[in-house]
Amino acid sequence: MKTSFLLFLIIALLPLTSLKGQNYLNYADGKPVTASIQPEKATNVTNGIIKDYEWRGSKKGQWIEVDLTASFEIHAAHIYFDGASIMPMSSWKLQYKKNNKWADIQGTEVTNNFSNRIEQRFAKPVETTAIRLFALKSGVFGVTEFQLWGKDIPKIPYGVNEGKMEEFQADKHWVCVNQVGYNLNAPKFFTVPTAKKALSFTIVEKESGKPVYRGKLKDGKGDFTNFKSAKEGVEYVIQVKGGGLPIGKSYPFEVKKRALQEMSYVPVVNFWNDARSVAGSHPSAYGGNAWRDGTYYTYELPSMVLLYLSDATYFNKMPITMSWKADSAKVLAPDFKTTKEHNDRDAIYAAQGYYGYLPAPKRADVPDLIQAIRFTAGWILLDPVSSDPSGGSDGERLHSQTVEQLAYFLYGYPAMKEYISDKFYKMVLDATFRWWDRAGLFDVIKVVGTGKGRDCPGHSIMPNLMMYEVAKREKPEMAQKFMDAAIAQTQWVIDDIDWNNPINTKGQRIGEHKLPTGLVHFYLNYPEQAPKGLKEKIKTLGERYVAMSDNMWDFRRFDLEGNWTIPGFNECGNVAAFPACALGVAMCVEDEELKSRLIQLGYSHFDALFGRNPMNVHAANYPNLSFIGADAGFPAKYGHNICARLEITRGSISSLPGSEMYPFNPEGKKRHPEGWTAYDANWSVGLAFLNFFENGTSGILRNIK
Repeated sequence: MKTSFLLFLIIALLPLTSLKGQNYLNYADGKPVTASIQPEKATNVTNGIIKDYEWRGSKKGQWIEVDLTASFEIHAAHIYFDGASIMPMSSWKLQYKKNNKWADIQGTEVTNNFSNRIEQRFAKPVETTAIRLFALKSGVFGVTEFQLWGKDIPKIPYGVNEGKMEEFQADKHWVCVNQVGYNLNAPKFFTVPTAKKALSFTIVEKESGKPVYRGKLKDGKGDFTNFKSAKEGVEYVIQVKGGGLPIGKSYPFEVKKRALQEMSYVPVVNFWNDARSVAGSHPSAYGGNAWRDGTYYTYELPSMVLLYLSDATYFNKMPITMSWKADSAKVLAPDFKTTKEHNDRDAIYAAQGYYGYLPAPKRADVPDLIQAIRFTAGWILLDPVSSDPSGGSDGERLHSQTVEQLAYFLYGYPAMKEYISDKFYKMVLDATFRWWDRAGLFDVIKVVGTGKGRDCPGHSIMPNLMMYEVAKREKPEMAQKFMDAAIAQTQWVIDDIDWNNPINTKGQRIGEHKLPTGLVHFYLNYPEQAPKGLKEKIKTLGERYVAMSDNMWDFRRFDLEGNWTIPGFNECGNVAAFPACALGVAMCVEDEELKSRLIQLGYSHFDALFGRNPMNVHAANYPNLSFIGADAGFPAKYGHNICARLEITRGSISSLPGSEMYPFNPEGKKRHPEGWTAYDANWSVGLAFLNFFENGTSGILRNIK
């Protein structure tokens, strides 16, 4: 106390003129800290180091308090959150000690935050001996540093040791390519993060070593879009030398008309075979839904329908590996047993009901993808009530995002009716009409979710438009009600959703694609009914995508404040679905420069998924499990026999580099390497819109015959 009082006297007696050349004064520096949990770690938040072990919380109402040891006038706070391994705190308020009680500091309540560096200037300064940060929402967060300033407030960051890692030193050039392949008539880029100059590059045939293309790098990127003389079945390698480093060679890749599609379809379809709850590659149902680790918002059924409709002829001709008869015999066998998993109490009954109660497929030779579509629709029909296995606050109920999945099945049914009986279709149809209003899908849904990806704004737009088409052929008197719901929801998006706030774009993580694809579908297929302002709203979204992607990776960033990827989360699924967003918007804009750049970004995110990233790795951590062309997978492995067991499925994509590795630090901290059905669903969506774009289809087919 004596030291603190002496400091106070010195500050008070200094002439004002002598302060002008002084550093800003952080009143929290080195001060005592207490907290509602982990008090032994709380002291770290005033030590001036933002890379040390942080204080962590997870519950609404938890707090961390700085004791100023004397009364000071505080004008602002700088708060540093751990934005690497977990999400920053999303919602909080600051409070100060007033007459020995806590009072809120005016204007400091924050909601839906994604930034890990926050400056809060108070509407009115407070005279106090203590200030605390009070969590308003549950969710794991970490605080690394807490600073409190007087009248003079520095620009953040100030007065902290950031503990920055030394720049990664490469022993040769890194040539980061799409390991799978490039589509012949599409943008073709790669990145050489080690190139400091406009070095030359050469593309050679892998086997013969014959040079087939030469070019020059620009700003760390190589462009061989105009390489059109590729040979079917030939692999190519890119070589870069010079600039003081030994020659670097890329992983081999192919260039052909539909490389991305045809080298993705096998792992995608195999994943939908293996990941089925109970009937798939493991007799479990983690989460209790049709797909192990699936939940009401993970979009499996819609993604498969969109993918099938985008290339039905191809999927109809793929080898059939799934068998309803064999799966039925397995699941209905008297000695069949499932393992006990989280949230799975109804799963065995749903699986047995699917094979023992619902109508069988019309034929034995049903394509695998249609079998997976039918499996999901049947499961939802039998068990539509669910809760999020990851602990969402919505609880167990009939979720709108469960019911709206059935709209995709009904919409696409005419294209699948030779394999699926009319009786099955009618059962799904009746249930969907019965549940739609109950699930709130005629209402304007104004919930905006967090980085988990649960509640993307506008997720009901496309389902309502699909039900409009379904109703026109089944219940014409109801059709307009679905269109009105889509119009109202879209109008709310136009009026209330700000593209500059990442919570509405990349901040929605695995759910982001639901909004732009819905807007695109509306604009392209129903221009006469689309609300005024939709065209401009889509254009400004495209401009936002472009503004966030000006870098050597052609990678759409989370923000320009240091976050390349969404703070704290593995965003593999976000990257996988972004081609749907970029290419969908490109189909709507007239500005040729904007359109061209959006097309580049659509393809560049397939590149990022398949190796063009700071780790030079494919998103699969087990690339040997049916992936074609994947030479180096994500190096971190998720343990076997845990949770959803997706690590034993074929075709599971798992993880990608986070902000810790951008722009080029492959030794940065790796993010969570576990697969998720949402990731493969997003991959399916990305592939579907790639097909819609390349086929010249003006949006998704409006009337399926």
